[in-house]
Amino acid sequence: MLLFRSYLFLVVGLLVVATVLDFGFGYLQSSHKDADDYWLAATFELIERELAAVSIDQRDQAATELGLDIGFDITLLQTDDVFSNAAAAEQIPTLIDADGNISHLREAPSIDSIIRLGPVAEPQESLLLRMLPPVFYLSIFVLVGLWLRPLLRDIDVISRGAQRFAADYREPLATADSTTELTGLARNLDDMSARLSGLIQSQKELIAALSHEMRTPLARIRFALAVIGNKSDGDLQEPLDEVDRDVQEIDELIGTMLNYARLDHPDLRMNWQEVPIDAWLGRTLEKSRQTDKDISIITDDKVKTAWMDAHLMTLALSNLLVNACHYSSRRVLCRVTQSDAGYSIDVEDDGKGIPESERESIFKAFTRIDNSRNRKTGGYGLGLAIVARIAHLHGGSVAATRSDELGGARFTVRWRPPPDSEV
Repeated sequence: MLLFRSYLFLVVGLLVVATVLDFGFGYLQSSHKDADDYWLAATFELIERELAAVSIDQRDQAATELGLDIGFDITLLQTDDVFSNAAAAEQIPTLIDADGNISHLREAPSIDSIIRLGPVAEPQESLLLRMLPPVFYLSIFVLVGLWLRPLLRDIDVISRGAQRFAADYREPLATADSTTELTGLARNLDDMSARLSGLIQSQKELIAALSHEMRTPLARIRFALAVIGNKSDGDLQEPLDEVDRDVQEIDELIGTMLNYARLDHPDLRMNWQEVPIDAWLGRTLEKSRQTDKDISIITDDKVKTAWMDAHLMTLALSNLLVNACHYSSRRVLCRVTQSDAGYSIDVEDDGKGIPESERESIFKAFTRIDNSRNRKTGGYGLGLAIVARIAHLHGGSVAATRSDELGGARFTVRWRPPPDSEV
């Protein structure tokens, strides 16, 4: 496709240039024609002056002899014998007979006649000469195509390799052996993608290993805290509870990081299901409900089921509800709708809302409006990044706006069912 678009651009560009040049050549030819008319007028003046020098009865004979000298037939016509409808500006009108021969006429007042020069056979342009311009332009297109083809082919090879690498970081580019003109560039890109692939895989393996390895000592710490709490008096219970909450927070962070890492794994496959909405919302709400917040659920009457990966969308909605409950004052609203464009889930709260300048950046990993990391202000900025990734996996999107009904933030997740589903 890239080869075709580039070649089409060059061909159209050359065609435009050729058209401009044709107009330029036409203009130059018109100027050359004016010069030809000047020499033709001078020839007529010479003929008129020669014929005016002889007597009237000898002019026809003199015109014949003069025509033999210059190589053209010269005939004298009476003024009444010629009717002309040529434009007034045309001083030397032309006549073309049935055979295509051309005669030039000019009135000669000094001899009270009209001089006819010709007929002259119209020069026939050869077929080869007429074919030269298109053959010339065609040769340019062919030569440019031959010159660009290996370059554009190499670019296409590198582009397809980059697309595969973007889809799966475990497959670095291997394009150097498939290129001819851009081998150096391809080799550099291959090396760079191999290093990036290694770094990404090492980072993910490190995160996964640390997350799993940290859970074992955390479990031991929680067990030790429980044992100490049972054997100690009440004075130690409060600090032990604080330590236990810290351990719980670390465990939740590890779980969130593992969820985020799994969502970015190339082997992740969507498990599309037609899920009953009411039952799904009820289960998700029970996991995310906070006793001090009022969560309202609104669904359209026509929304009975929805196509989704139930596990992933449950994770997304849970994160949205937890986020809304955390920042709301009292009320949280969850609305599920369906239209021709697909499904939509809105989660709104009555909190302070999100500044407009932050409404796109909050979906990036480890990004929070409040940069502090204490328990009162929130988590570590992964919840909304997980929501954005799940929406992308469903072929949809997520956006943050202002809630018209509650005045706080509104998060909207939109997605379409898979092409092979029946909605």
